Parts: sequence; C-alpha cells; structure tokens
Amino acid sequence: MFGILDRYIGRSILLTSLLVLMTLVTLASIFAFISELDDVGKGSYTVTDAVQYVFLTIPGKAYMLFSPAVLLGSLLGLGGLASNSELTVMRAAGISGGRIIRAVVITGVGLMLLIALLGETIMPRAEQIAEELRLTALEKRLSVKGSRGLWLKSADQYVNVGTVMPDFTLLDVSVHRFDSNALSMSMSAARAQLQDDDDWLLEDVKLTRLTPSDVVSEQLKSITWTEFVRRNAGTTADDVKISDVPDLVSADVLKSISVSTESLSANNLHDQIQYLKENQLDSRRIELAFWVKIASPLSTLVMLMLSLPFVFASQRTGGAGQKIFIGIMLGIIYVLLNKLLTQLALANGLSPLLSALLPLIVFLGIALVGIKRTT
Repeated sequence: MFGILDRYIGRSILLTSLLVLMTLVTLASIFAFISELDDVGKGSYTVTDAVQYVFLTIPGKAYMLFSPAVLLGSLLGLGGLASNSELTVMRAAGISGGRIIRAVVITGVGLMLLIALLGETIMPRAEQIAEELRLTALEKRLSVKGSRGLWLKSADQYVNVGTVMPDFTLLDVSVHRFDSNALSMSMSAARAQLQDDDDWLLEDVKLTRLTPSDVVSEQLKSITWTEFVRRNAGTTADDVKISDVPDLVSADVLKSISVSTESLSANNLHDQIQYLKENQLDSRRIELAFWVKIASPLSTLVMLMLSLPFVFASQRTGGAGQKIFIGIMLGIIYVLLNKLLTQLALANGLSPLLSALLPLIVFLGIALVGIKRTT
C-alpha cells in the first residue's frame, strides 16, 4: 500500500513542507514578540512572560499556517523532482500520473491526521494557558463583550456578568427569572467564585421575589448557587438533585471567552453548540466554527491537489523563485476566498456545514480540472 515510490514522494513533500512551516512560524513568532514588547512593563508583564506567551502560541500559529505551508512545500518538493527530471523518468518508466497522484494523496492523509491531532490536543490547551498567563501578568480583566457585560441564558433564567477576572471570578452578577413572561425573581451578587465541587459561591447577595400580591427582599452574606436555586424554588436538598440545578455560568463558556473560536477544539465547540441549543439561543456562528474546524484538515489535502497542475504543467521550466511566488499567491487567494465564501454562504442562509465545505469544494474542483488538463 505504501511502497518505495510513495515514501520517496512523501518524503520530498514532507521535508519541504516542514521547512516552510518552520520558516513561517518563526517569522510570525518574531513579529508577535515584537508586538508583545509594547506591553512589557505593564502590571507584572516582563520580557520573560512575553517569551513564554509567544512560545505557547506557536502550536496555534502552526495550525493556522499549516495548509499554506503544505501548498508551498508541495510546490517546492514536487517542483524539485520535476526540475531534476525525476518525474519525467517516472513517467518514462511506465508510472502513470494517477500513480503519482495516489502517492501525493497518501501523504496528504498523513498530514491531515497530524494537523487534526495538533488542533484537538496541543493547540487549544496551549492557547488557553497563554491567554491566562498574559492576562494575569498584565493584571487585566477579561474583556466581556458588550457595554453592559456578558449576557447568558440558563434554563428560564437570564444571567448578566459585569466582569470576568483572570481566575474566572465573576463580579457584578445579576440573575433574572421570568414566569409566563413576568419577572418573578431578581438577584444580584457582588462576587461569584467557582469552588472545587464546580459550584459557585455567591457573596453579598441581594434577592427580590415578586408575586402578584407582594414583593419580598432579602440580603445574604454568602450562599452557594445550588442552595440559592433550591431556596428560591421552595424545595429542600432531597427534592432537587444537583444534576437538575442549571449552571449559573458554564466554566467551559468562561474559558472560551479569552480565546477565539479558531483556537478551541471541536469538542469544546460542540459543547458550546449544545449549551446554546438547550437554551434556545442562536448557535449558527459556533456551528460554523465547528464545521470549519472539522473541515480544516481536509484543506491540507486540497492544497496538495492544487499544487499538482502547476508541477505537471512545468516539469522542466520555472525555478524555485517562481514556485515560491505561485505558492504565496495561491495561499493568499485561498485564505481570502475561504473567509469570504464561508461568511457569504452563512449570511445567505446556507447551513453551517455547507458554508464550511463550500470553499473546499470550489478549490478541489479547480484542482481536479487543472490535473485533468495537465496529465
């Protein structure tokens, strides 16, 4: 299945792709470090912290640059074989173009598995640690979207969080519950801290219950979220199971605030989608990020296929400089059109799955047409 020819072609593509990837990641890291120097001296943020932050973001940079690096590496690797007439010798020896394409596809599958593993394991954790380190050193509070804080829906309750601290302590928390479109309960807490048992401890709590005939106010120094829900529902510990108590705020949701959706694993994105759907909230943007995450490894294979027409069309012409230029231009065009087509498809009502696959389908079609015309 994986013979000498497959290994030879695969090694040529792999070595040049990794070399290009290392070069691109190194350049991106240097520019990122220069940018981080602007924040050195703020809070307790030092040069060492900046170096650690940039180092931890390397897996994310490698993940984002992997497909363009494979495209450029394939052009250089296969182009080197073409320039040395090795592809011509292969064809003269009776090896068909389809056999060469098969070797490229096998290599592409291996690269797909590699980048999928990176995107699901190392990158999400490294990005999270990097953001926590940076925010803590800068003594910054996580930026909560919106001028009025972060709004979340949990079961029949609407939760507003004014500020999220780097250790995920919540400040200025408000909870509002509605029964039959009428406000039945309003609670505010100065602070909420996540405990080891995944329960929230509310401090300086002010509670107001509204009934058709009365308004009852109560102040508490501290109370756990689970106990608060039970008391507000007028039940005891035996009446309500812990698993039935809706979360104040999901810890996973808080962790995702400080990192972009591109840096989250497919599993984390899936959990967010379930959370939004359970609370009847719009999940299409997160669904799009999820399917883009699933489809991203496929772009590696598409980039390899896209390089083949240029290699077959110029087996004896075109130096390394020309191939580098072609690779850079194709990479830029792919990134731009990928973003454009994805967002346009979603804006025009296409499903998130189709929106994520559309750019790959377009470029795969271009690659197949080019291969057919040059082989």
